[in-house]
Amino acid sequence: MIKPERGSVFLGRPISVFDWKDSAGGVLSFLIARRGKGTTELSALRAGESAYLTGPLGNTWGEMAPERTEGPLALVSGGIGIAPLLVFAQELPPEGFDFYAGFKSRSFGMNRLHSRALVLATEDGSEGRQGRILDFLEPAKYRALYACGPEPMLKAAAALCKAADVPCFISMERRMACGVGACLGCTVRTIHGNRRCCAGGPIFRAEEVLFDE
Repeated sequence: MIKPERGSVFLGRPISVFDWKDSAGGVLSFLIARRGKGTTELSALRAGESAYLTGPLGNTWGEMAPERTEGPLALVSGGIGIAPLLVFAQELPPEGFDFYAGFKSRSFGMNRLHSRALVLATEDGSEGRQGRILDFLEPAKYRALYACGPEPMLKAAAALCKAADVPCFISMERRMACGVGACLGCTVRTIHGNRRCCAGGPIFRAEEVLFDE
């Protein structure tokens, strides 16, 4: 949860870590899409200005290990959902996963990606293949799939993986207030009842999530 010290918003905004470096005392990087007042103010911060940060919060990709141990993984991102998957990719051997990155038009954030294979798709055809990223995915080729992006994409990925009997783990996005599970404002409907996205997630097993129709 981040908010600018000089900002006008009362609550922080939930932002995924995009990169981290241990050198120089530790450096965290964030990839921010300007969608509202809070993210606009974060994007306007200048070098040397301060921000309030609470974290790390929530669970991690590494906690969601598939039962299968043989075969590659698939990491699938949609738009700004690429950020947390790039951090996860740093923890994996390059030969152990394929990366699928989908965007509406231009791509971003992929300059430090090292994977066994990269599939890039844009809806307008300006880069890579033209279409939606799931059009080029065959889940049966992988032992598990990890996805982050718009909820319709996550719902479609969950359905593809269910049909192929492949474990699927998805990072959900919700508006958050406290970030620590106290306000109950970021619920995700699951087969086990409502779960708090900030405390019980943001990563869930896809088969447990009840998507809106």
